[in-house]
Amino acid sequence: MVAVNATSQLPGKEIESADRDSEARAALWRGICVAAEEVRRNFSIRSLRGFAGELRSGSVLPPVPTWQLVEAISLLSLILRSDSASANAVNVFGKTGPIEIQEDGKKRFLWAQQPMRGESSTLGGKPDLVVTLSDDLPQPQNTVRVIEAKCVRVLDTQTIRAEFGKAHDLRVATYFIWTFYSPSTRLVAGARGLGLDLVALGFDTARRDDLITNTDALISHVSNSLLESRRAGRFAQALQDAGHEASVKLSGG
Repeated sequence: MVAVNATSQLPGKEIESADRDSEARAALWRGICVAAEEVRRNFSIRSLRGFAGELRSGSVLPPVPTWQLVEAISLLSLILRSDSASANAVNVFGKTGPIEIQEDGKKRFLWAQQPMRGESSTLGGKPDLVVTLSDDLPQPQNTVRVIEAKCVRVLDTQTIRAEFGKAHDLRVATYFIWTFYSPSTRLVAGARGLGLDLVALGFDTARRDDLITNTDALISHVSNSLLESRRAGRFAQALQDAGHEASVKLSGG
């Protein structure tokens, strides 16, 4: 069977692989480079390290998987949407942190690829991005938000339930999942019912051309989606509602 070139696909049609969609990868990389320059200009972060040294506009797209590009643009977008940010240096690919940020006047700390253990299970994991209340290493006691990037072809209910379990174990207020491929409305609704924010990047929709050709539109989409999720705090609300329902049942009400 002859492989289909991902870059030849039209909006809304099947893309062979996120790692072979060279147009989307190039768009994400341009967004990363533009966002990095904005971070340097506006925040107290002067060193942004890429795959091989300092990240600069015009740098060659690194040979990293697509999910890492999504993670990197999300990291930079979180900084751009903060009131202020400071760090000695930031590694946009791989383990980094803490990056001190201010969000709505509150001090927070941003991390990437930091190992964590759940509160109930004590099982280990390494979330893509974590926001904490203190500069102590991420743990359930100080973690408020988690951002994950999924670039698998099939994202099913079993995966969503597993992510819900992780979110519950890490005691977060917000659990955000990027997906390269647009999930079904049923899956999005199911995730929302569990308090998870499941959001498509949009490269397999009618927005593809705009996201690929308009770097500002891509950065805005990423930034606004993460901001809306943070302010909604859906996972914390879902747990509160579930706790109330359980109390009613136990009381026989």
